[in-house]
Amino acid sequence: MTRTATPFRSRTALCALGVTALAVSLTACSGSANPFDDHEEKASYGEGAAAKSARASVPRWLPDDASDIKYVMSTTGDDRIIRFRTPDGTFPAACKPGKAQGEPRLKADWFPSDLASKADTNCGTWSGAAVDGVLYAWQDKDVVKKAAR
Repeated sequence: MTRTATPFRSRTALCALGVTALAVSLTACSGSANPFDDHEEKASYGEGAAAKSARASVPRWLPDDASDIKYVMSTTGDDRIIRFRTPDGTFPAACKPGKAQGEPRLKADWFPSDLASKADTNCGTWSGAAVDGVLYAWQDKDVVKKAAR
């Protein structure tokens, strides 16, 4: 006796195959093993004025003439990291000497992993340090929450 597939079995098998193919393709396209990458936005800008114009989340204290800007923000909180250069190699006058406020939670290949131990500057809720003539800063979402109280 020969068995033939019923229309129901054929549709079920086809649907299962389609769902599996979709899952595999979406996994292959993500490009990252970090599950939090889907909750981050990354950007680069040539100058501070353009960065602030493009994104309200870029710190307002970033000088308009800052250059070589790299930026990562969390889309699910107020965690941020930024890298930039200024003509004189210093943070703007709005920033003051201070120690680390919270921890940098985001990561990027251009952001020093030990920056929190080097932090010597506070720009509002941001903490930062200069490393080899490049300025780095981060904002910790918990610091932002505490400052809002």
